[in-house]
Amino acid sequence: MFEYVFRCKECQHSKKGQSPVKLLPGSPAKLNCVQQRPEKCIYVVIQEAGAMPPPVQTGEYMPSDFMPPIPPPPPHFFRTQEEAGASNPLLKPASAEVAKQQDAIFQQTGAVGFVVVHDENAAAQTYPLRIGPNVIGRKSSVPTADILIESDDVMMSRRHAIVEVVRDKFGQFQYLVSEAGSRNGTFILGANDPMRKIKLEPEDLIYLEDGDTLQLGRTKVVLQTTRAAGNARDAARNVQNTDYSKTIIW
Repeated sequence: MFEYVFRCKECQHSKKGQSPVKLLPGSPAKLNCVQQRPEKCIYVVIQEAGAMPPPVQTGEYMPSDFMPPIPPPPPHFFRTQEEAGASNPLLKPASAEVAKQQDAIFQQTGAVGFVVVHDENAAAQTYPLRIGPNVIGRKSSVPTADILIESDDVMMSRRHAIVEVVRDKFGQFQYLVSEAGSRNGTFILGANDPMRKIKLEPEDLIYLEDGDTLQLGRTKVVLQTTRAAGNARDAARNVQNTDYSKTIIW
């Protein structure tokens, strides 16, 4: 199967999808409407998921490992920073120093970030994030996720949420979260805005900021980007002395 990013010609909604045959950019496809209308919408291919970005200009900082930039979020799709009370990271000025710092950590450790379990009812745990999708779920006898959290929380699914790490056009890492088909939902609790509380919908793909908390079932994990922590020990130290986020009961 080939994976692509599609955009609706009518509402400009973007979504990922698969095709058994290879498609070219601009190829049309009928997909289910995200606004739950009975008829299918006409989408066109924007890019192939995992495609290489265009080459950089001579003298421009080139990261050691490319991932494609995510297209700027259409207002009808990404319920991101405007609704959540934060700024869109794609609109922030580029920082070559940040990109170089993140790339140096990636070269040394292979990690592009960390998730730290920070919950009243679970043991402290820290896991590295890799470039690309990182499926997070509850540890079980049959592993079904990339990050297996040891917990007795039966509200957390074995495949609960996906944190995808990509490079933007400036070479910096961006962190996006989506559902992995969990039964009891995934919530974002904002680090910088206590009013930023979002329940992920099945089609959501939402930008995360450093220090944001994800509630998976009843278990809470905190994102530490490589802007804030260069290794797992630093990530755990940054989080362990902070207050627990209040558990959302859904």
